[in-house]
Amino acid sequence: MPSGSKTAGPVRAAGGLVWRDRSRRELAVIYRDRYAPEECCLPKGKLDPAEGWEQAAVREVFEETGCEAEIAGFAGLLHYPVGGRPKVVVYFDMFAVAEGAFLPSKEVTRMAWLKPPAALGELAHEGERELLREFLERM
Repeated sequence: MPSGSKTAGPVRAAGGLVWRDRSRRELAVIYRDRYAPEECCLPKGKLDPAEGWEQAAVREVFEETGCEAEIAGFAGLLHYPVGGRPKVVVYFDMFAVAEGAFLPSKEVTRMAWLKPPAALGELAHEGERELLREFLERM
C-alpha cells in the first residue's frame, strides 16, 4: 500500500423500526425518489463523526419522519456493499413519543404509518423486508 493511503472502513448507518405506539400496529416508512420513484424504506442514515449508533438512529428518525422516538431495544442489522464499500446499518426497535409535522426534504418525499403486512408489501429492499419479518416472528 502506498505511503499515506488509507483503507476506508465501512459506511456506518443507523435507523429504526419506528412504531406509532406500543401496540406495534403501525410502522413508520419513508418514501424517497433518490434511486427510484417512490422507493419505500425504513428511516435510517449515516452516523455523524463521533456519533454513536443510538444517537444517530434517534436523530435520523426525527429528520426523516418528524417523530421524536425512544429506543426500546435492538431490532437487527443489515450489511451490503454501496459504491464498492461495505455498509453496516444497525436498526433499533423504537416507539414514537411525539409526532411532529413531517416536512419533505431533498432525501424524503413523504412518510406513512403502515400496518406490518402493508409495510412488507411496500418496502423496496428485500433486506429490510427480511429484517421486519424476523423481528415480527420474534415478538
